[in-house]
Amino acid sequence: MSIDLFREAVTAVRDGRDREAHELLQELLMGQPRHEMGWLWLSKISPDIDEQIRALETVLSLNPGHEEALYRLPELKAARKQQAQANQAELLQEAVWAYRNGRYHQARQYLLQITRSHPNHLKAWVGLAQVAQSPAEKIAALEMVVAINPRHEKAANALQKLKVTFDDPLALAQAYEAVNLTDKALAAYQYAAKKAPNATDRHIAAKHARELQAIQQQTEQAKQQKPAPPLTMTSDNTTLIRLGVGPLIVYLLLIFIHGGLNPFHVPWLAYLGIPVVTAGGLLLAGAANTPHHPYWQKIFGQPGIPNQNTAYALAFIGSVIALFPILLLLTVSYNELILYYEALATRMN
Repeated sequence: MSIDLFREAVTAVRDGRDREAHELLQELLMGQPRHEMGWLWLSKISPDIDEQIRALETVLSLNPGHEEALYRLPELKAARKQQAQANQAELLQEAVWAYRNGRYHQARQYLLQITRSHPNHLKAWVGLAQVAQSPAEKIAALEMVVAINPRHEKAANALQKLKVTFDDPLALAQAYEAVNLTDKALAAYQYAAKKAPNATDRHIAAKHARELQAIQQQTEQAKQQKPAPPLTMTSDNTTLIRLGVGPLIVYLLLIFIHGGLNPFHVPWLAYLGIPVVTAGGLLLAGAANTPHHPYWQKIFGQPGIPNQNTAYALAFIGSVIALFPILLLLTVSYNELILYYEALATRMN
């Protein structure tokens, strides 16, 4: 029952068991994606700031005027931006420390992490030029420095000197690919496939060009694909009716069978049982779920059931109400069947 999951999650939070609460809320929301309070509590206990933001955005999609979500969402987005900047600064510090201690490969890895997520990070490209593993990679890094800051004279002069003596188009293409400059790498591979000084290099360049081109085409196709239509979530009231209609269907089948599949032959008293069975089914569904209907909240003061004992009581009352007309109809049908057999036996005698 969703109410049990939500209550267990809240209890776990209050007891300091955030990890368990997180799992319970995820389980709850998989079954009830419109559970507003579930999303709100998830936004408070999730260790992932992106998940917190998604949870609050879901709350606002369900309830655009939710004051707490409207207040917290901008704060979380600002915090995420600060966190990203802090991560960049931390990686840059780690790279500087590794460089000063002669760990150039480690420094290079840190700097590549920065440029992968922030391709216009000037200091990271300057650092990559210093720890480059080859002249070709240094050229690739310096080109980015000059592209980001055309007035960087030191980088421009160093780049010009390197290009005067460098003549290895395949190595340059491989360097572009190594520092995640895929567009430049593809163009360089295509150039090397035609202009490389030997057949082996031309063959390697052509192969890499085809592979990169295939990857880029797949990426473009994925971008051009129409996004899947958004999920249309059923309203809480519709869900409640759908879950509570089971006893009513059983009752309708029974009264039509009782009337010989002719609705005009059904006793009028049997039709009075329809709203009774419907009410019982809705009570059963409400006891097992978390209704958000305004009338429900007027009675109980909150979505869903306030406690487990109330849920059991409502389930029992709903069962009695739903079953009473059904059992009464079955009893009447049985008595009529007995009378029919008795009359049939009398005629035969």
